[in-house]
Amino acid sequence: MPYDVPRDRIDDAADAPADAFMGASCPIGKFMFLNEPDHLVLKRRFYRSLVTFCPPKVVIGGTSPRLESVSIWFPPGVDHSEDVDPDPFTKTDLSDPRIMERMQAVNDVIDALTKNLGQEPQWYLHLAAVRPQSVDRGYASLLVRPVLTRAAREEFPCTLITQTRENVRTYEHWGFEVVKEMAVPGSREKFCSVRKD
Repeated sequence: MPYDVPRDRIDDAADAPADAFMGASCPIGKFMFLNEPDHLVLKRRFYRSLVTFCPPKVVIGGTSPRLESVSIWFPPGVDHSEDVDPDPFTKTDLSDPRIMERMQAVNDVIDALTKNLGQEPQWYLHLAAVRPQSVDRGYASLLVRPVLTRAAREEFPCTLITQTRENVRTYEHWGFEVVKEMAVPGSREKFCSVRKD
């Protein structure tokens, strides 16, 4: 990993997925916060929480201290049961009560796909986020390849859940295979579980 993000920089690291996923490249955010007047504020808060709620045992990497991109890997034996604050929202945060239902629908799909990845020890890529100004510079590869090498040496599979076809193609390029695809009820969005043995 080019830069191990220290725990005291978690808040800085949380800005990377917020910056990376705020645009059209992450349609699930648009689906979840549809018709919400404060959708930009809430999306940013949601994407930041993907970093801030992670348990202390995760491996958080960046491309440099500037954090142009960030990855979070759950090592074998660590899962979301140790999350610090797994639910960043309450109904009072949202003007549309259906948002909680849409968020639950997304969580249900992700939970089902996670169970489908298997229960054996594995390296799980929670997220890889590249800030818009740093796209197409090979930063994602800098954050993913070292763990793929380590996992192969330790004989652990690597797994993740992703959303867009473009992401699936990227992971297939690194040797991952799609395990299962599931649609989010009430939307056109789909998620895929992928795995590299």
